[in-house]
Amino acid sequence: MPPQYNNSRRKAGPREPANDAKFPGGIEPETDFIRYALDCAAIVASTDATGTITYVNARFCEISGYSRQELLASNHRMLKSGLHGTAFFRAMYREIAQGHVWHGEICNQRKDGSLYWMETTIVPHVLQDGTIDSYTSICLDITERKLLEDALRTSKESLRRIAYVDPVTGLPNRSWFHQHVVSLVGECRLAGTGFHLGLMDVDAFKEINDFFGHPAGDELLREVARRLSAVDDPRLSVSRMGGDEFGLVLAGATDDEAAAVFERVLERVRDPVRIAETSRRCSASLGVSVYPGHGEDGESMFRAADLALYHAKSLGRDRLECFQPGLRETAERKSELLAEIETGLRGEAFELHYQPIVPVAPGGRVALEALMRWRHPLRGLLPPAAFQEGFADPAVRAALGMFMLERVFRDVDALCARNIPLGRVAINLTNSDFRSEVFLDRFFALFRDSGIGPDRFCVEVTESMFLGLNQKRVEHGLHRLHDAGVEIALDDFGTGHASLTHLRQLPIDRLKIDRSFVANLVASAEDQAIVRGIIDIAHSLGKTVTAEGVETREQVRLLSHMGCDLLQGWYFGKACEAGGLSDVLDMMPPVGEPSSWAGRTAREWTPNRSS
Repeated sequence: MPPQYNNSRRKAGPREPANDAKFPGGIEPETDFIRYALDCAAIVASTDATGTITYVNARFCEISGYSRQELLASNHRMLKSGLHGTAFFRAMYREIAQGHVWHGEICNQRKDGSLYWMETTIVPHVLQDGTIDSYTSICLDITERKLLEDALRTSKESLRRIAYVDPVTGLPNRSWFHQHVVSLVGECRLAGTGFHLGLMDVDAFKEINDFFGHPAGDELLREVARRLSAVDDPRLSVSRMGGDEFGLVLAGATDDEAAAVFERVLERVRDPVRIAETSRRCSASLGVSVYPGHGEDGESMFRAADLALYHAKSLGRDRLECFQPGLRETAERKSELLAEIETGLRGEAFELHYQPIVPVAPGGRVALEALMRWRHPLRGLLPPAAFQEGFADPAVRAALGMFMLERVFRDVDALCARNIPLGRVAINLTNSDFRSEVFLDRFFALFRDSGIGPDRFCVEVTESMFLGLNQKRVEHGLHRLHDAGVEIALDDFGTGHASLTHLRQLPIDRLKIDRSFVANLVASAEDQAIVRGIIDIAHSLGKTVTAEGVETREQVRLLSHMGCDLLQGWYFGKACEAGGLSDVLDMMPPVGEPSSWAGRTAREWTPNRSS
């Protein structure tokens, strides 16, 4: 315990020591006691005017790792960490050289090379003539505090990156972009200026991601991010919004300048890119809104740009489209339509009508196609064409598909109970029916629960389903249905993008010739050649053919002579409710007299396979 000191300014206690009490090293004066007290609590060192160390206490030796003998007579620069620049020390020396006390934080280097931080006060010793003969530094070890500050700073930076940086591309993320746009709206409102907001989707990204795998998809996103970041315009801010969507903001540009910048963006994306060791060309669709013309706040600006993006996609993708007021009106109508469809599904306002599919060969059973109808409370009975926009929504498509599946089993069961002799009943499927296994699993559950076998059904698909999203799922689902005994028909054949490869590789049993080829069949030699060619190809591949849109006796005659297997159209009857099928079948005109098939060659005849 250090000896007590009797400060003459304090009242002495009863056990106060004598004035000649000795301190370590025989030190007696009060000023030396102050140094002794500092030695116990702080890290203390002194240098002469040139920076040579003349005194260090034990704590200084302890923290620096040097012995007193190594430190004394050495220059204080031996402790430099290299962390502080020349400007730092010049400012400090300028301060103390003028006789001022300097206070700050200094990082020094120990003998073993490690660093430590000290909160330092340097006091110059100024003589009576104004010169300085020495400096004394009084320091506290703040290394632990600095480590905690660094850890906190790192943690904050990490949290900032999590909150505002996309981990895949390193670009600012959706949260940052939204805040940036909101902030920009405020700045532009005050300044009376504007900006352009762009939302960009990478075309066909999902197909690439599904085919090559998620690592390849992520690398594609990173490459697109690098290309967008490389667009040389300091006014452009780029962000990844999520999925394959990127956000762009161009501040302080005219409409023409913005169009040029955004076209450069699309050009960058079009350059070939390496994906899984292959070179592919990509493209992007971009929708743009302009502040303040297209929105007064961030939310309305995003909505306008999103509508423009959707419009760009609907026009074929790989293009730039700017928002137009009509797009908002279209979106509002579509939103209202979707809400009405949901209400109609809950209120059982949808129903199925059935149109006969008549075999050309005598004795064959009449098949049916189930066609959806909506009994709208205000507009009456509507065909699918009247609410076609609703089918653009995948969720609505899936809900309508599930309704059709449930209803067709109920209706077929009722028709069987009435002993109406029928062939297969066809239902139309969409990509949304193959988004998961839910639809197919329900299909097979209904087979099991109802006792109605797969051989009573046909599913009709269109050519576009083999080229769009869920292509692999569609193919897998069709094989699953076909293996169970369900007939597969390719609808609207010749109007889409299907190739003959699909006819060879996919389980297609029947082709349906689109009504556009049948409508002018009697008068058009070209349409006759196309129809005859389709029938010949189908028969050579062992498939049957249905002609849609048959409305006249002459069309029936021509198609029969061409070898078409089945005919469908108003000539035989319009679609009707299941309850009215008996009357339609009774009143249906015959295809022709038996004599009309006399002289047919083997090439022109294929037995009916629809039942």
